[in-house]
Amino acid sequence: MKKLIFTICLLLVVSGCGPRLIYSHLDWLIPFYVDDYISLNREQSGLLEKRLLQVLDWHCRTQLPAYAQSLRELAKDLEDPRQPVSYERLQYYSNQFITHWRELAKQIGPEMADILTTASDEQLAELFQNVEKRNNKFKAKYVDISLEKLEENRKERLAKDLKQWISRLTPEQKQALYDWNDHIKPLAADGLRNREGVLAEFQNLLINRRHDPDFKEAFVALLVNLDQMRKPDFQKKIDYNTDVTFKLIMKIDRSLNNTQRAYLLKHIDTLAADFEKLSCDPVQIKPNQ
Repeated sequence: MKKLIFTICLLLVVSGCGPRLIYSHLDWLIPFYVDDYISLNREQSGLLEKRLLQVLDWHCRTQLPAYAQSLRELAKDLEDPRQPVSYERLQYYSNQFITHWRELAKQIGPEMADILTTASDEQLAELFQNVEKRNNKFKAKYVDISLEKLEENRKERLAKDLKQWISRLTPEQKQALYDWNDHIKPLAADGLRNREGVLAEFQNLLINRRHDPDFKEAFVALLVNLDQMRKPDFQKKIDYNTDVTFKLIMKIDRSLNNTQRAYLLKHIDTLAADFEKLSCDPVQIKPNQ
């Protein structure tokens, strides 16, 4: 369920397509994505489309300008090579991301709760079965592989991401990436256990969805505070990896040549400009006939 909400942000940020193209099609992309998890009847589909229109209108008017502002701030922090980005500023942007996520969860959580309240036991069984299938795929891809293969895959992913943002890496930057990869702690097994724990919590909530007067409030609270579901050891590893990653970003920032910095700033500016244009162009959704 968290993955459904993240669809909006992830499609906009990491998709090979432009944000404006993706955002203009969210009215059918999200229902299509939901259909991978649960088969809605006609009435439920209509309710989803109605609530989706409201959420996307809110998101377009209030959140996209906030995303653009965050990107503009980031660009200012990165534009002067004589003043490298600080650890504190990276923490600031990390906290901003968490804030953006929680605002989105607060908005979409009640809508999800209303739709799930109407779901039959058979529909919920289908939902949980499909989530479990996704967990099994995650396990096969990230847990049931050798440590060497996991590290190689992680290094390749980060190298690809960095290349997207700063173009070709220098030997110094590649070495920084390799050093990061040697120190990062594997999180997949802990992450899978966390996913299973979250799923169990949602299952417990949904069992009494029609009889518990506090169901919606509890559902939204769980959705907004998913990070609080992490076990202490898992959170400790996340904090450690965050620290190592911040230090990598700082090292990469200090190593950027003029061409790479210009490439990065242009990329950020383009993304911010797309968010700004989209914020003036609310999505229109036509209900099913």
